[in-house]
Amino acid sequence: MINQDAKARIAGQIIDEKGVPVGGVMITCDGEENRTLFDGSYKFDDLEPGPHIIEIALEGYGIQRREIEAREGGESTLDFHLEPEAGDAKIYGYVLDKVTGEPARTGGSLYMYRLTSNRSISFDPETGYFEVVHLPPGTYTLWTSVLGYEDEKKTVVVEEGDERRTDFLIRKAEIEPPLG
Repeated sequence: MINQDAKARIAGQIIDEKGVPVGGVMITCDGEENRTLFDGSYKFDDLEPGPHIIEIALEGYGIQRREIEAREGGESTLDFHLEPEAGDAKIYGYVLDKVTGEPARTGGSLYMYRLTSNRSISFDPETGYFEVVHLPPGTYTLWTSVLGYEDEKKTVVVEEGDERRTDFLIRKAEIEPPLG
């Protein structure tokens, strides 16, 4: 019979650059996969004592690989503090009225969504121009929310060094008259 007290455990937590726990992250220990819980915590039980390689790979944060010595009969802690990758890709374009081709001057926002973060991006109300720079390679979802217009969403994939133009030609929202 195997003495369970002789086994080891590795546990920890994954925190982003703002100190917020990151749930749902794929994490491996010597090739065995697991996911972090909503509070960013993870654990690997029933490990052999000795050195183990823990690895996480998260879009926008790159790959982190660290070695830890698992103590026999105990728990070893290994936390990860993520910092976003910086890149040299750029997404830019215009937010324009689909019919007139003019900038939507009623005010609004452009949002960029990524698996691990959301970001609000300003666009110039006079020209409709926006740009987001220093992006690492990856997939980005952008959407507009402009007063008096229908929201529009687009997905943009960038590689290192890309400059992708993405224009939004938005339609005026049809407002139904009140009943009564």
